[in-house]
Amino acid sequence: MNDRLITSKNNAEPDAGPIFLVLERDHLVAEDMLGTLRHLGPCRAIHLSSPDELFAYLQDGIQISAAFLEMRLAQLIDSPILQPLIDRGARIVLTVGEDDADRAEAQGWRMLARPFTDLMIRDILAESPKATA
Repeated sequence: MNDRLITSKNNAEPDAGPIFLVLERDHLVAEDMLGTLRHLGPCRAIHLSSPDELFAYLQDGIQISAAFLEMRLAQLIDSPILQPLIDRGARIVLTVGEDDADRAEAQGWRMLARPFTDLMIRDILAESPKATA
């Protein structure tokens, strides 16, 4: 598992603040996302490269603030990671499959269209959480 702990500049305790999961195969994109999350304040931001890694991580039962997923809507719906994410309170943000944005929104999920910016990530996290499936 590629598990990276990121905290803010004040070197907060690893378990302080929200927990963000970033499922992204492209390491440069992941690093940009992790950097944005780091600048929000004390947090744990965990980079995972595959759904299998994510599923294994969810076995720990930790509460997740948000999961940024490089997955299409249909892929997520058919995935065994969906229910554990919901059970852990994760705000689900899809980063591919923009043509499914309306259907994702109907589920209470968000779509982060590529190419995205730091401001777009912050805006999604600043929104009030929506009910999930």
